[in-house]
This record gives sequence, C-alpha cells and structure tokens, in this order.
Amino acid sequence: MNFRTPLSALFPGTSGRLLTALVAHHAVDADGPLTLDELSKDSAVTPTQLEAALFRLGLLGLVAPRRKGEPVLLVTGHIAWDALRQLTDLREGVVDMVRERALTHLRPAPDYLALKGAVVDGTASHPADVLELIVVAPAPTPADWHHALADLVAQLSVDLGNVVVHHSAHDTGEAEAMGEGKAVHVLPS
Repeated sequence: MNFRTPLSALFPGTSGRLLTALVAHHAVDADGPLTLDELSKDSAVTPTQLEAALFRLGLLGLVAPRRKGEPVLLVTGHIAWDALRQLTDLREGVVDMVRERALTHLRPAPDYLALKGAVVDGTASHPADVLELIVVAPAPTPADWHHALADLVAQLSVDLGNVVVHHSAHDTGEAEAMGEGKAVHVLPS
C-alpha cells in the first residue's frame, strides 16, 4: 500500500490529489480561503479540472457553495474531515493494529515488540516496501509460539498490503540495537 500518499492511492487522479491538498489545508488553516492558484499548485491539478472536482465536493458538503473562480472555503465541521485526515497518516493506525493483533494472536504476549521500516515511517509507496517487526519472545516460550508469530506476520502482510518481516532478538537490549533508534515501541505498553 502507498502510505506516503494514501488518498491519492485510494482515489487516483484529480480527486486524490485534490483531497490530499484540502486535508492538508484543513489541518493548517481550515477557516482560511484557498485560492484556485494555491490549490492548483498544492494539488498539481489544473484550474479547469479543479472546478469540476470542487463542484462534486460541494455536492458532498465538504466545501462551501461558491461561484466558478472564487476561492475555496472548507466546511470545517463536516463529518468527513476527521476520517480523511486519519487516512492521510496511517502510522498510528498501523501501530495500533499490530499491537491489537499481537495481543490477540501471540499467547503469551512478546516480552518486547517494536516496528521499523517504510510502512511505520509513513514513507512506503509500493507493496514491496517493508514493515519490520522486532520481537523478543516470552520466556518460557510455548512450543507453538513461533508458528503463531509466522502466521501473524503473514496475515499482517495481507492486511497492510506490504511485505512484513520479523527479526527475533534474545533480549530487549539486542532488540533496541536492532531498531537503531528508529523503531516504534509497541509492547510492552
């Protein structure tokens, strides 16, 4: 999956680029007007294409009614803005998902779990971009625990749309060294 620009990946073309620019504007200056020139530059969409796409967004209620050529005003309280903003940065969702799945599928929970790589950094733009799990198995480790970990990794690969791999460490110190100071700590909470 494309975690760098997920809206553009989910809504290809003009719509995705426009939504990405509007969500960014909503986060910075939701009440401020946005000229067509600014919006065209931010979204890499021509003014002619913008008008048609803005008309559709107006029908959805995301932008205030306007005449052709007028600045764009967002309907800041629209219910969709929060959902769209969540789609623009999925990193927290990835961490929460991995935590929940690990606690559900790995019994007992790992002594340590951290994530690193392009997926959790939010820079993945291709399915081959990797999410790395750094794991310290619980002591004592049940006989089927590593099999459950392999199943979890396989399922995460499917659910995230990216390659997921795991690295096993003997202890927390080794695991933290594997993270190279860039890993996102997941467990224990």
